[in-house]
Amino acid sequence: MLKEVAKKVLITKRKRDYQSKVKECKNAYNIWEHKREKRPMSVSTGAAAEVTGRLQLVTEVVSYTGVWRESDPSATAEKILIFVSPKGKLAGHAIDNIRNYFMAHPEINVVYGDEDEMVGHGKYGHPYFKPDWSPDTYLNAFYIGSVFACRANTYESATKEYENALKMLGGTSGVKKNTPEAVGREASLLSADVLFCMLAIEERAFGKRNGMEFPIGHIDEILFHRNADTDVFYGRGFHNSRHMLIKPATVSIIIPTKDHPDILLQCLKSIVSTTHEKNIKYEIVVVDNGSSAYNRVRYGSYINSISKINGLTNITYLYKVEDFNFSHMCNRGAARSGGEYLLFLNDDIEVTQDGWMREMLSQAQLRHVGVVGAKLLYPDTDLIQHAGITNVRLGPVHKLQRMHDKKSHYFGFNRGIHNLMGATGACLMLSREKFNEVGGFPEELPVAFNDVDLCYSVHQYGYYNVCCNHISLYHHESLSRGLDTLDMKKMERLSKEYDTLMKRHPGFYNKDPFYSKYLTDDETISAIIPCEDFLPVLDIPYHPVKEHDGGYPEAKEDACLRLGVEYAGTMDNWMYGIRESDAESGYFIKGYCFVIGSDNAFFDRRLVLRQVEVTEEDARPVSSMVYSTPVYTWYRPDIKLRLQDQIDVDLTGYKVRIAKGKLKPGYYQLGMVALDMTGRLKLINWVPNLLKVKV
Repeated sequence: MLKEVAKKVLITKRKRDYQSKVKECKNAYNIWEHKREKRPMSVSTGAAAEVTGRLQLVTEVVSYTGVWRESDPSATAEKILIFVSPKGKLAGHAIDNIRNYFMAHPEINVVYGDEDEMVGHGKYGHPYFKPDWSPDTYLNAFYIGSVFACRANTYESATKEYENALKMLGGTSGVKKNTPEAVGREASLLSADVLFCMLAIEERAFGKRNGMEFPIGHIDEILFHRNADTDVFYGRGFHNSRHMLIKPATVSIIIPTKDHPDILLQCLKSIVSTTHEKNIKYEIVVVDNGSSAYNRVRYGSYINSISKINGLTNITYLYKVEDFNFSHMCNRGAARSGGEYLLFLNDDIEVTQDGWMREMLSQAQLRHVGVVGAKLLYPDTDLIQHAGITNVRLGPVHKLQRMHDKKSHYFGFNRGIHNLMGATGACLMLSREKFNEVGGFPEELPVAFNDVDLCYSVHQYGYYNVCCNHISLYHHESLSRGLDTLDMKKMERLSKEYDTLMKRHPGFYNKDPFYSKYLTDDETISAIIPCEDFLPVLDIPYHPVKEHDGGYPEAKEDACLRLGVEYAGTMDNWMYGIRESDAESGYFIKGYCFVIGSDNAFFDRRLVLRQVEVTEEDARPVSSMVYSTPVYTWYRPDIKLRLQDQIDVDLTGYKVRIAKGKLKPGYYQLGMVALDMTGRLKLINWVPNLLKVKV
């Protein structure tokens, strides 16, 4: 009886402590943003000045309801105009941030910033961490939102020919709702959009970049707090508009394949049945690197069965027995084709939406646009397979993968047209001229990252890559496809090819101008959410390592204990990228862990490691010695979202830092022990992931 009472008390305490921690984590952004506020927000709309050396910058705050201003012949670059929505307030540090930015970047004349929402009295939430200047995103939605600023002389230059237009769009303040004056006020919010467009045109921001330099600045800090339930896009959000071609065009569709004739036939039929544009002529080049004789005959038969209709002019079948090299196959197909535009397509793509080629081509025809991709869904579902490539700390990933497309994610990320670092080679279009300019696909990357490398190269040449998330195609990649991280050979190959990618683009490690540094940078977190943990990694103390000579015999090995390893390597490589390192700063391991079917609030976890001998086939323990270390627990709302049928999985994240010298050189297999602190249950499970400890 006493044991039962004691257990109930213990259970109650564990649940209470767990929920308290979850509540604290959910409020982490609000706490973080309040700490960043340097001083109380100034509500006045007058002028402020600051002198730094010989430079004086005067800032004037202007409401969106008054963006039209009388011409000021004395306007200079030393005066800054800050335009803000009337539906909220400037952050306390906003004016300083804007002023400091202009002083630090004399070459920039227009800038915008991030924003969040006032979700309660003195409480902030729903931050919109925006991309750096994205011209095609802007043309599809007013993502600039609630605040932007410019130098006064730039304003004068941009608006001198458009005064009448701004006057007509400008509204009045202090009016009642549902009146003509109120309609004018809402129109004035549109005038802010028009003004920003004029400023962007003045700065030639809708053209090709000069290398990596962006013509419009972005302050990646929260500068504005919106009123609750305010539309961040002010009426011009992401949409599915039909886009027109600049001129008629010819397209070459390149399809690599091998021993998949039935799948290719489905792909070909879907292309022909959904392409009806009179001003698009296209050919298809099928590149086969060695199908069986039987399948080679079937390919020929299937290709001959496709009618030359709806703009299709020809289908060419290229056959050559050779090792698989996706880059080489694509380059070979491109060389044997004649279209002005190249569309690289996987043979397992199925087109279901009319007008898809026109939409992609309408973007590829723009001078400043490089690679064009499309949203891909898993077949017969609304689950996203691809909505553009994002470059996080550990490399390129598909954000929103396996998430439902019926829902609009992170301020319309899966809607409309977006500038992103790139798109998957499963469906990728660009002009032949730009393809040749960057040298095509890199043949030193035969399997992985070749499409990413092409996108990075195009970006480096100053073009903006685009993903058309207003159209979708089916990609018949299996939902249950095995992860490369569960196959040691594939892991080794991926590691080598990623090293090659980073050596070819050394400045791209953890750099993505279209993905904020304040959004989660974990490759396995599909959701686009603010960083779950605002504690810097280097502030996590080193964890003590304990030796267990006989392992954990009292722990039951059970697959119900699920462990994901998202990084296991040197601290140097985590912080600075792939490079030779003596690991002076030790090692870092992170991921998630939970117990299926149990209340995870009851468990304490310890990371476990055992030294293994690695062969081509597998990795085997060298002894019964097991090492364990406590973990730093972190909030994982993405896991909670995915595992809604599981109990208390909010705090499933873990991080571990191990100092150099605590482990002998060699390879260590990773695992986890989960200890039920309200009972006697002890679980252990191992995964194939390895930590390499250097000499």
